[in-house]
Amino acid sequence: MTPAPALAPAAVTRPATDQAIFAAAAQEFAESGFDAAGVDRIAARAGVNKAMLYYHFGSKRALYVEVLRDMFRAVGERARSIADGPGTAPEKLDAWIGTVVEQAAARPWFPPIMLRELASGAPRLDPETFALMNAVFGAVRDVIVQGQREGVFDDVDPLLTHLTIMPPILIYFARERALTAHHEQNGLAAPRRLDEFVAHMRRAARQLVSTPGRSTP
Repeated sequence: MTPAPALAPAAVTRPATDQAIFAAAAQEFAESGFDAAGVDRIAARAGVNKAMLYYHFGSKRALYVEVLRDMFRAVGERARSIADGPGTAPEKLDAWIGTVVEQAAARPWFPPIMLRELASGAPRLDPETFALMNAVFGAVRDVIVQGQREGVFDDVDPLLTHLTIMPPILIYFARERALTAHHEQNGLAAPRRLDEFVAHMRRAARQLVSTPGRSTP
């Protein structure tokens, strides 16, 4: 059995037992998806019994939702700080992309879980979780609006821009996970360094939002 990964930095501080259960669940959900994930396997990975798991998180579904909320909280808090802080809109857009990539790298289980959840119609996301997810979009929306006021961003749709930027980030990390699992790579192109990916996404995002005929500073 694959050991549970170390818990990535989160927006909340968890007691040691919660950390162990959370990390084990994140790995299990990433590998198996929600429906096939086993509470017995999660408990075994965490080194606790099932009763302890239910005591700390209440249910498998609540634990699954918390794994997703952990990412949304971490990115949302940092993204809001960027949007509300000093700097030009292009600088903030760069920082927003860096934050999303950094937090996804710190939580390698998140991209495969989120891609599965979205593909199935997000049946397990409740209004509170959607609100946390929407906070990530809200921050980049405000950055784009700032850039439009500054005259450096075109009249792009903030939501469509967000939906253009986010999927490649999720797919990049899901692909990296697949390449790690299949060392031979089966003829697939070799992975790119994380700093190369961040630089590429920043260039792509700036081209997407820039006013025609004017490059962003």
